[in-house]
Amino acid sequence: MSAPFDPRLAGPPVRHSPAFDGDSQEHFPGLVKVRLGHADFGSILLPELIFVEKSGWRFYQPSFFGPPILGFNVGPNIHVARFSVDVGGPRATDLTRLIVDIRSDGLVRRYEDGAQLYRCMVEGPKRLARFASGRCWPRQDGDLDLRLLHITNPKAFAGIVGSRELRSSRWNLQGTRELANVAYVYLTSLPAIEAEEDLRRIAMASDGVIRFQTTSSRLHEATLELKVYRESTNGRTAKLQVKIASNLLAPPHMLIHRPMGDQPYYEVIGPEIYRVGVRPGSALTYANGVATIDAGMLKRFDYVVVGNAASIEGLAAPYDEEETKEVVHVEKLDAGLDLFEFWLKNQNSDQVSTRHPEPRIFSS
Repeated sequence: MSAPFDPRLAGPPVRHSPAFDGDSQEHFPGLVKVRLGHADFGSILLPELIFVEKSGWRFYQPSFFGPPILGFNVGPNIHVARFSVDVGGPRATDLTRLIVDIRSDGLVRRYEDGAQLYRCMVEGPKRLARFASGRCWPRQDGDLDLRLLHITNPKAFAGIVGSRELRSSRWNLQGTRELANVAYVYLTSLPAIEAEEDLRRIAMASDGVIRFQTTSSRLHEATLELKVYRESTNGRTAKLQVKIASNLLAPPHMLIHRPMGDQPYYEVIGPEIYRVGVRPGSALTYANGVATIDAGMLKRFDYVVVGNAASIEGLAAPYDEEETKEVVHVEKLDAGLDLFEFWLKNQNSDQVSTRHPEPRIFSS
């Protein structure tokens, strides 16, 4: 299925998701990892990963999601949330739309970085597994392990096998500047880097440029040519399977789209990119296909970038990662509160102006 033509666009969209078709859907019990965030435009629910057991456990990576519909006190001390999420496997261009329902009594786990894991009900297509990003497995600590890949060159591959370490990189997501106060180990859900489009999906390009277009009320959308790390498919031919706990992964950055006359929606930046933030110079231990690291060596931030897709600067912000005002502050729900209780307790209040999180800092 191809996206319908829109003369306002500068070019055809890379990903397309059809409208929700409730007549051909099934319901699947699952788990969803979410965060509560606050921005200048209000508070939002950030779905990070969805897990469903159907012919084995699989994880589903959101590419787009909508604002939640909340219901409070629908039963004795029971609150609910419903939101839409568009998902698709690696390299997917035609996505599918899921409807996710969670209840306040479905909280399974709190994470140290503010994320929470809820039991949920997922409404989606009968052949749901074909839209999965990969396999996963429940852990004894209540988290889940994801199967990802680290794709590199043969020399680096030999170094990883010999040292049993996945080394970190100081490059920002754009791959053009080095960060001073954090380094990242980069993983992906892509099975291989075989084509130019694979490079673009991990923020690289053979000509060093990837292109974007705005979502706005313009008669014709503006375009951004973003300089990124220059690479070829020949430079990424070796790969290692990596099993890693979801609690080690940094949350992805986002764009907010505000189409004229319609509800805003959010886009996840680089849904095939997974990163572990660590202290500069640190590495993940890699043994028997499993990646681990001491908690004290992790480097976490209390915000994610949410660029405004209506502007060129907003399109670039999530990739640049320099200090920006276009951020969502992640609520640290580690004091016994769930997101519903926090929302009720702090409704219609300022949750932004007093926050001054540590920014990502570039090396001089």
